[in-house]
Amino acid sequence: MFVGRKKELDALNSRYKSNRKEFGVLYGRRRIGKSSILNEFGLTSNLVTLL
Repeated sequence: MFVGRKKELDALNSRYKSNRKEFGVLYGRRRIGKSSILNEFGLTSNLVTLL
């Protein structure tokens, strides 16, 4: 179960679905779930994620 990151997932989804070419950087303190957000985004978007 993935809880409490709807805003971040919505931001990733909106950038993924746009027709523009964009580059995104995901940064922050260690152990706050950066990789987990990317994994969840990959699962919900049917993407292959390599971390």
